[in-house]
Amino acid sequence: MTENIEIKPADPKFTERLFPTILFVLVTVLVVWDIAIDLVAGTTATHLAIEFIIMLAAITGAFWSLGQFRTARRLEKDLQQNPEKASEETSNWKGNEQSVLDEFRVVIDKQLTEWNYSAKEKEMAFYLLKGLSLKEIAELKGGTYISVKQQAHLLYRKAGLGGRTELSAFFLDRIV
Repeated sequence: MTENIEIKPADPKFTERLFPTILFVLVTVLVVWDIAIDLVAGTTATHLAIEFIIMLAAITGAFWSLGQFRTARRLEKDLQQNPEKASEETSNWKGNEQSVLDEFRVVIDKQLTEWNYSAKEKEMAFYLLKGLSLKEIAELKGGTYISVKQQAHLLYRKAGLGGRTELSAFFLDRIV
């Protein structure tokens, strides 16, 4: 009776994360080997002390990177076992913050109205505040990059602002 054995390729994340530990262990082995050769050859105490310090640093690095590896594996395992928990936390945050975000949207809209922005100008301002690039806005609105750039420039001038950074700062300076 033959047994089916499934051979899985190595997990690249696993090997990538473990690489620093392997590197530190290799350095430690090479330094210990060098110390042994130096002891036989009769080198100076200062030279041996320096190599001993290098060896201790490599051992410390190996243990530190191994600890980081274990922490990452634990977190990854936790997320894989409890994806609902991560999704639930995200949903809770969105739910808790939604009312604040809605109020912020109203405040921004009120200011845009005070600047006498039309409905299309308000839409453009919200796209800019969301961080969309001019190219992305052009694709969304079915316009050209140049026309969107000109519209954005007119919006800034209409509000007495120097650009996107000042537009964002106008609203965020009051929060932070």
